[in-house]
Amino acid sequence: MFQALLLARLGGGVLSLLALTLSLQNIWLHLRHYVRPEYQLYICRILGMVPVYSLSSWLSLLIPEMALYFDLGRDSYEAYTLYSFVALLINVAGGERSLAYLLELKPPLPHPWPMNWCFQPEVLGARFLQKVRLAVLQFVLLKPLTAAVAVLLNRHGWYVQPKTPTASPFWCYGYPYIWIVVNLSVSWALYWMVMLYLATEDLLQAFRPLPKFLCVKAVIFFSWWQGVVLGLLVQWHWLTDVGDFTSDSVATGIQDLLICLEMFVAAIVHHFVFSWRDFEDYAPDPSRAVLRNFGELVDIRDMLSDAKNALYGPRHEKELRDREPMIPKSHLTSFGEVYRHSSSLETAATNQFMSAGKREDVEGARTARALREAAKQLRRTDGSLRWERAPDAASTSGSTALPESLALP
Repeated sequence: MFQALLLARLGGGVLSLLALTLSLQNIWLHLRHYVRPEYQLYICRILGMVPVYSLSSWLSLLIPEMALYFDLGRDSYEAYTLYSFVALLINVAGGERSLAYLLELKPPLPHPWPMNWCFQPEVLGARFLQKVRLAVLQFVLLKPLTAAVAVLLNRHGWYVQPKTPTASPFWCYGYPYIWIVVNLSVSWALYWMVMLYLATEDLLQAFRPLPKFLCVKAVIFFSWWQGVVLGLLVQWHWLTDVGDFTSDSVATGIQDLLICLEMFVAAIVHHFVFSWRDFEDYAPDPSRAVLRNFGELVDIRDMLSDAKNALYGPRHEKELRDREPMIPKSHLTSFGEVYRHSSSLETAATNQFMSAGKREDVEGARTARALREAAKQLRRTDGSLRWERAPDAASTSGSTALPESLALP
C-alpha cells in the first residue's frame, strides 16, 4: 500500500509539474504579448484552470486530510472558468450590446432535443443574454458555496454516512443533497452555454469556438462526473478500505490522480487551442508591463459588474435601448451585414440597415473580430420575419450596392 501511495504521489507530481510548466508558459506569453485585453484577459483566466486544478489535486494526494479544503479552491475556480469562457464568447461577438442587436435580427432558436418538447424556441436578444449570464453566475455562486458547506458538514461528521452499524440512513447526511444541487447547477450552466454557442456559432466561425468550447466543457464535465461515479462506487461498496485509508479517501485519491493526468493533457491542448500566436500579428504596447497585465488578470470587478447587470436585467435592457440607436422594426425592409476577418482575429464588423431604399448606420453595432458572412436579407412578410440569403447584386435590380470599404476580402 505504501508503494502504491508513493507511486501515485510521484506520478501526480510529475504530471502536475509538466502541466504547470506548459500552462504557465502559455499564460506568460499571452501577458508579454498582451495586445487584445478584451480577449486575452479571459483566455488567461481559462488557462489558469490547469495550474489551479493540477496543483490542488497534487496537494490533495500529499495531504489527504486536507483534500476537501483544496477541493474548495478548485471548485471555486471551476465556476470562474465557466464564467470567463462565456464572457470571452460575448466579447468576441462584439460585446453584449452589439451582440444583442444582432441576435434580435435572428429567428428564434429551438432548444436542443429533448428540451424542445418542454420549451418554446428561445427569442434571441438582450433577455437571452441575460438568461445565459444568470445561468452561469448561479453556478459561480453555488459551486464554491456547496463546497464550503461540504467542508463544514465534514468537520461535524454530517457529510457522508459513516460505515458503522449505528449510523443514520444516508439521506440524513449532506452528500446526496449537495450532489443533487451541484448536478442541477452545473447542468443548467452548461446547457445555457450550449445555447449561447448555438446562437452565435455563425458569428464566431473564424474564432474556432468549437474546440475551445469542448476544452472547457470536457474539463468540467469529466472532473464532475468521474467524482460522481467514484462516489457511487463507494456507496455501493465496490471501493473498499485499503489499509489505513477509508474508501472515501481511496476514491478521493483516484480522483486527484486522474485530474493530474487530465490537466497534463489539457495543458497540451490549450497550447494549440488558446495559443498566443493568434495575436502575434499585433505590435505589443511597450509601455504595458507584464505585472500590470497580471494585475488585470486577478481583478474580478468585471465579474461583479456582470453579476449586477444580470440581476438587474430589465433595467439594463432599458438603458441599452435608451443609450443606443434602435432601428424601428416597422420600417425595416432589408438587412445586410458584412464581416471582415483575418487569421489573427483582426476584424472590424459593420452592420448596415436599409430603410425605404436608404441606408442607416447603427453606431456601436460592431460585431466580432472573427466573423465573415456575406449579405443576408431580412424581409417582413405578413407581419413575420424570415431570413433569406441575399441575392447577388448583379441579379437584383434597384438594390443599393455595398460600398467598397465593406467588401469582403
